[in-house]
Amino acid sequence: MLRKLRAKFIAVNMGLAALVLTIAFATVCYMEYRSDTDEIYRTLTQAVDHTVVQPQLIPSHGPLTSEPTPNGPGDRGQRNQSFDRTIGGEGEKAPADDAAETGEAPDSDFAPPEIGGPQRGDVALPVAVYYDENGTVMQFADQSTASVANDVLVAALSSIRHREEPYGYLPECGLFYVRHAVGPGAIIAFADDAQASAWQSLAWVLAGVGLGALAVLLLLNLLFSRWALGPVQRAWTQQQQFIADASHELKTPLTVILANNAILRQRGEETIASQGQWIESTQMEAERMQALVTDMLDLARPAPTLDAADTTPRIDFSRLVEGEALTFESVAFEGGLTWKTSVNEGIAVRGDARRLQRLVAALLDNACKYTAAGGRVTVRLGTDEHGAVLTVNNTGEPIDSADLPHLFDRFYRADKARTRDAAPKRARKATEAGDGDAAAAPGGYGLGLAIAQDIARVHKGTLTAASTVEEGTTFTLRLPLA
Repeated sequence: MLRKLRAKFIAVNMGLAALVLTIAFATVCYMEYRSDTDEIYRTLTQAVDHTVVQPQLIPSHGPLTSEPTPNGPGDRGQRNQSFDRTIGGEGEKAPADDAAETGEAPDSDFAPPEIGGPQRGDVALPVAVYYDENGTVMQFADQSTASVANDVLVAALSSIRHREEPYGYLPECGLFYVRHAVGPGAIIAFADDAQASAWQSLAWVLAGVGLGALAVLLLLNLLFSRWALGPVQRAWTQQQQFIADASHELKTPLTVILANNAILRQRGEETIASQGQWIESTQMEAERMQALVTDMLDLARPAPTLDAADTTPRIDFSRLVEGEALTFESVAFEGGLTWKTSVNEGIAVRGDARRLQRLVAALLDNACKYTAAGGRVTVRLGTDEHGAVLTVNNTGEPIDSADLPHLFDRFYRADKARTRDAAPKRARKATEAGDGDAAAAPGGYGLGLAIAQDIARVHKGTLTAASTVEEGTTFTLRLPLA
């Protein structure tokens, strides 16, 4: 399930990233294209306007000729060259033919690059300006920086004559145009569409950048998803382990109870008083099962949060520890243990007295349980610069270093021999030997330290463990002072 969740997480992130990059890059390319086309239309409009304001360039009547036209009274000796072509006839009227008729040669210096068609101009914003009147075309040499190939010009003019728009794009010719009607004809300026294709190169560059960014993002998503879902994976594993362990622990007392009931049914003719041991064993196992369920509920419910320091109850922690130490002193005496207590007076903390009492009891009970006869348990309560410090030390076999990090895990027992797996066997032996108390021998569930750790965290404290051959095992609880 988590693997599918991770795959969906990555797929959604990558899809959103690809969509955002596509929209952003498409917007950039469109803006680039619009900027180029606007510049083309602006240049074409300027060329047309510049031609329109010079009326001497535009013939008012008669056929168009290839002869140079003077600028008029105000010219400075320069001439505007114009060349005419007959479009749509049997052939094109070349400038050389005009020269033969008039006896003058056209200006041979005018040789601009061609634009439109399969060949694209390589001059910055090349413009070709023509005057079109009834199929006869004249190019304004002084206003042009390029020319249009003959076949392309025929197709372009034919297409323009059927359009009403004063400007536009001719995709079949690869030309942008701007048209301005003047008298019986029209001035038309052309520009190559290559000047508006810079966005294509930009699109390829952005595509490469986008693919690279998506590849990097994929790697980051893989790492981030593993990091983000790591706690979920651990929580899921712990939950599965918790359910398995809880089921196992609940199975043990139920087995004992069922075994005791089977014995009672087999001895139905006997009096209740004579079978009190089986009834007592059943009662003990039921109480243990109740305690286990209570512990699991405590661990399952959300940890309560403490109120502000001025409203949380103030607790005499010294008195609480002394009371619990006194209770477990008798347990230590019965187990043949040496019990030492050193508690400084007047140490107070804030929190829940009932839960803190349970925390201290869990530490003392753990020390008594894992100290062999003749061993020693030492309880000390004092303060340092960080707050109240409670240490519970017991002698005996040290805890293995591999077990220390897991001491506060749920259902974890460092001493694998102290389990309740033998309870069903004890129950069966009890059936044969008639000893119901054997089935109820004590065994830990591995929840005490986990609960103690949760209580310490709720009270903004820490609970740690250390174990060596020389010092024994020591649990240290630190809580902030009230």
